[in-house]
Amino acid sequence: MRLIISQFLRTLRERDEFDRLLPELLLEMGYVPIAKSQTGVRQHGVDLAAIGKSPVSGEDEMLLLVIKQGDLGRRDWDNGEPTSVRQSINELLDIYLTKFVAPEHSGLKKTIILATTGDLKQDVEINWTAFKESNAMNAGFDFWGADRISDLVERYLLNEAIFDLTDRSDLRKSLALAADPEYDFRDLNRLLLRQFGLTPDGKAENPDIKPKHLQKAFRRAHLAAQLCAHWAQEDGDSRQALWVNEQVLLWAWHRVQLMNSEDRPKLYHEIAAMWRSYYEAAARYFGVISPHLHIQDGMAGYGREGAEFAVVLFEHIGLIASIGLAYCLGLSNNEEAKSEAVASVAAVADGLCALIKNHAASASPRLDRHIIDITLALTFLVFAGRRDEAKNWVVEIAVRLDYCFKSRARFPISTDSLEDLVDFEVNPTDRKLAEKLMSTSWSLATVAAWCLILELDEYYALLSRGASDPYKNVCAQLWHPTSGWHTYWYFTGSLNLGESEAPYLLPPSPEEMRQRMNTFISLDKYDWVNSSPSVAVNTWAIDFIACRHFRIPVPASAWYRLMPTADHCRMNDPR
Repeated sequence: MRLIISQFLRTLRERDEFDRLLPELLLEMGYVPIAKSQTGVRQHGVDLAAIGKSPVSGEDEMLLLVIKQGDLGRRDWDNGEPTSVRQSINELLDIYLTKFVAPEHSGLKKTIILATTGDLKQDVEINWTAFKESNAMNAGFDFWGADRISDLVERYLLNEAIFDLTDRSDLRKSLALAADPEYDFRDLNRLLLRQFGLTPDGKAENPDIKPKHLQKAFRRAHLAAQLCAHWAQEDGDSRQALWVNEQVLLWAWHRVQLMNSEDRPKLYHEIAAMWRSYYEAAARYFGVISPHLHIQDGMAGYGREGAEFAVVLFEHIGLIASIGLAYCLGLSNNEEAKSEAVASVAAVADGLCALIKNHAASASPRLDRHIIDITLALTFLVFAGRRDEAKNWVVEIAVRLDYCFKSRARFPISTDSLEDLVDFEVNPTDRKLAEKLMSTSWSLATVAAWCLILELDEYYALLSRGASDPYKNVCAQLWHPTSGWHTYWYFTGSLNLGESEAPYLLPPSPEEMRQRMNTFISLDKYDWVNSSPSVAVNTWAIDFIACRHFRIPVPASAWYRLMPTADHCRMNDPR
């Protein structure tokens, strides 16, 4: 386990990864961080400061961490730059210790820790030793390299009392299989259930657990997930790494919902850390896949032609759309962060539009569940101000859907079974099989409604006529969550806990249909948006991420509101 942690540490960046792990470690060691690293702010040599009792001597002390990355050699020690190790520690001794230590901390023992994700090279060991000896009167010194920190992480974050042999075994299995695209992380899931104190069906094993115990459990679960995500990423599978981050974030948010309302905010700090990891994994995934989006059929390398390619393509459409929604719906009040998020929204929207333009298969869903990915993508495009691109895509989808149902070929099959899809590919003229696989359709109902949202009345009429005669045996339907939906939404995809609107009739008059949609929006029973526990804390995006992750249809009460007649399309207030 120590070797695994050491290897993990060596992959971390100094900023936003290593400097986020260290405060969590210090908290578990009994220290209280009082100053954390900030980008663009002069630190006077100190990246992290904390106070607490030394686990060795029991003496109250102040730790002052100088954080670096990788192996430290002679150039890192003193290269004349302000960020070199010696310069940083000298500034700490000359300025921070004399000017920035609070009066109440002035009497504490001061220990300067040089922390890095690598090792101290042999050619600089004598410099470090001499420096410590010449400054011993001013402070104590210690070096925390990857091996030392991995020992501390194992001892304090993953100690055997709270991270037992079963947890370690499951973590090792997860790491061994992390880069397998077919691996479902069942071993990691068992570990997360134990750490979060959840039963296999998502109930709290101990409803009265104290928030401080869950805070520690969340940190352990987050660390385990990051180990798995990094292993997948290092082996070249950024999609699996993103999935792991989705899973731990969703299950942690589910666990928060099982707590008393007054205790939930006590875990928001840990949730925020998981969000940061999600955004980092999302950025890495998008960076890997982005070049393929702008090339004609550039995604074909991720799957062969035909049905298999469609399955892979729509998975990526859903991932890109949910990432876009995360940026779009998580806009910060901080101007700099908001500007970065707006730029990210534009970049992701450009990528999604390029994928749609360069991949004709994006208008031909082959499984009915692909409408989940399409709805996420359309919702994001509207929020991102790409309504025209959304219109063009829906036109193509509607025309193809009408043709496929009429010809009983290449339509999105209702069973969502890959075996049935292959069977139908092999036996395309089997009329009985075709009728079975097109007996119900989320896609028909959803695409027809989107035609009205985007003012494509002509194409709505096309589908309405088809549903009334040529493919009248197709039962169009929508699924709606009902009250209490948030008790399972972030844990599993339980379609049996909502209601189906079936048959979903498509009247000839577009205005009659619009009126029906507006009436539905006004029904409190189905108001998914305003009943969400995530909206109030500016994390509405997690509701959409759950739709993609657990394959839950995006509730119509959200996207119905995007009709021009409903004033709910503003990106800064999508509700």
